[in-house]
Amino acid sequence: MGKNMKKLISLILTSGIAFGAHAASIPDEPHVQVTGVGEVWATPDKVTLNVSVNEHSKDVVAAKKAADDKLAAMILALKEQGVASKDIHASQLNVRSKTRYNRDTQTNEFDGYEVSRNLSIILRNIDSYAQTLQGLIQQGANQVGQSQFGLTNHDELFSQAQQKAFKDANAKASTYAEGFNARIEKVYSISAQQDYARPMPQVEAMMVRADSAGSAKVEDAYNIGEIKVTAKVNAVFLLED
Repeated sequence: MGKNMKKLISLILTSGIAFGAHAASIPDEPHVQVTGVGEVWATPDKVTLNVSVNEHSKDVVAAKKAADDKLAAMILALKEQGVASKDIHASQLNVRSKTRYNRDTQTNEFDGYEVSRNLSIILRNIDSYAQTLQGLIQQGANQVGQSQFGLTNHDELFSQAQQKAFKDANAKASTYAEGFNARIEKVYSISAQQDYARPMPQVEAMMVRADSAGSAKVEDAYNIGEIKVTAKVNAVFLLED
């Protein structure tokens, strides 16, 4: 194949491909640039719950004590359930004064204090998710944030995705080159992109409501789905003379 034709092939194969800030270096010789992609799907095996305790009172000390007592009860229940201390994270106290508008006086009047504390829990047995959430609400959690599902063996799955990305890059390079009656000689440069994943399955935030008996209730219905772990690799291959 003539030199001019190979330059043309190199131009065609690399046109329209942008690698970003960490792009692989581009040689002067005839070459082909490709991006290999690898994906691995897996079922989550852990979940992070986020709940809050909010207390309102004109006595800030009383509100603080009520919030602390409820948080302590939740932590105790979690430990009795078998959740490790390292997987329980309690936030510092947050105090905010509240006002309400008085239409008669047309002024904002002091309406007490809102005291809140947040609790984040990592459950390594997601089968107990609904039961645990129910228990937290019964112990006093009155706001539930988003629950995020994750993978304990994420690094291992990412390595598997990388291997697929390498194979994909090699296959693409060979296919593109063969399409122009050329052959791959060797790899010139490689640059791996950071891992990214499909957004984790989440259970949307909700406010606790009471059933007809007056006890807090949790809807025992959610869909975990799967998490996609993705790896990308940018590669430049030289073409044979």
